[in-house]
Amino acid sequence: MAQVNIIHMFEQAAHEVSGKKLTGLTKDTVIAKLGLDSVAIMELVAHFEEKLNVRLPDEDLAKVQTIADLAQVVKNRAPKGTEVTW
Repeated sequence: MAQVNIIHMFEQAAHEVSGKKLTGLTKDTVIAKLGLDSVAIMELVAHFEEKLNVRLPDEDLAKVQTIADLAQVVKNRAPKGTEVTW
């Protein structure tokens, strides 16, 4: 069973795509308040898709506001047996 720590993965992805070192994130962190521009957000989504080998549909992503929301989208699309944690 694969385990994905969504907060750790988000921090890594944000650092890779924008150079920002984000710390202190929680499941309730509002993504829009992190100062990432739209290009960085698109690259962040691509990072998740590539690392997890999933497709995150735009209609699902449009509803994402917090890291918990993102975790739910990932959980719904991740391969069977993948555990999404904080």
